[in-house]
Amino acid sequence: APPLNHGEPVMTVSRRGFLLIDKPRGVSSYGVVDAVRRTLAPGRRQRGGKRFRCGHAGTLDPLATGLLMVLCGPETRLSHFLLGHDKRYRFTARLGATTDTLDTDGDVVATGRADFTTADIEAVLTSFQGEILQIPPIFSALKRGGKPLYELARGGAPVPEPEARPVRIDDLSVLGEARPGTGPDGSVCDIDLSVSCSSGTYVRSLARDIAESLGSVGHVLELRRTRIGPFEVADALPAARMQEADALIDALRPAAAALPELPTLRVDPGEAADLRQGVQPDPGWLARLDFPPVAVAASRPKLFCILDAGGDLVAVGHMDEPNDTAEAVPRLAAVFPPPPERAREDDGSCD
Repeated sequence: APPLNHGEPVMTVSRRGFLLIDKPRGVSSYGVVDAVRRTLAPGRRQRGGKRFRCGHAGTLDPLATGLLMVLCGPETRLSHFLLGHDKRYRFTARLGATTDTLDTDGDVVATGRADFTTADIEAVLTSFQGEILQIPPIFSALKRGGKPLYELARGGAPVPEPEARPVRIDDLSVLGEARPGTGPDGSVCDIDLSVSCSSGTYVRSLARDIAESLGSVGHVLELRRTRIGPFEVADALPAARMQEADALIDALRPAAAALPELPTLRVDPGEAADLRQGVQPDPGWLARLDFPPVAVAASRPKLFCILDAGGDLVAVGHMDEPNDTAEAVPRLAAVFPPPPERAREDDGSCD
């Protein structure tokens, strides 16, 4: 992986928005976020001594590569709404050996049969299509008693297996032929796969379960995320350019582009100013909702974006559940300040 060096200060342009970064192998998601923060605003502190805000929308394991969404400035408030996006991955499953972490970062703890053909593997993939129950890995960021499971596991104490959770597999297919007889001693079988799935799906668990359905054990050898919702890794900034401030500035996308699948509501300057002061949307405004040509994600049908006259994101709204006597009421879920060039002072990149 390339070194994550500091960039040059950039203080006179907007540093708000979100980035698509092609994360390198061997770097944590936090490492990418920290590199972006240091490059965009080295040493810059907010009023009150807080650091420039930077975060991500959906972590990737250090061994994984591919698409990571990095949020900068007030756009970190988008994280909650982006975590539910569907994902697509390409991965290599190694059949015939498993590790305690279900990937190559762990130690081999069991071995099994590995003389599989492509047809053998394809025959079991159909059982994973649609809504399924999946047990997350013990080495995961899920918490128990306020602590991530991976911390508990690394502490040496026995960690009970997490409960199975519902996930959705939209597509699971083989890429190329199975490769039995691979590995240092020729005792494993590698197979390249592609999966489109719901948020919350663990590919490491999927590799384990595919192997178990074949009567063996398995883990993930390589993993690459190629899509998050409507965003593709082909459009991401290469990791090698994370130290280039100009490249990051050019790659920043506006908050309004982060949720293209949601309905939008346009408001005039006075309405935008009121919303940014916390005034709730008028129910009558809902008649102005503009629905996108793409289908709204079924898990988030009650969210909508509020844009000002310039097309900048003012807020994300949601519909309160109606009761027996009233209709659903629009409410603010998150509010965003105006861009620096239209604000009284440049508070955008440091709020």
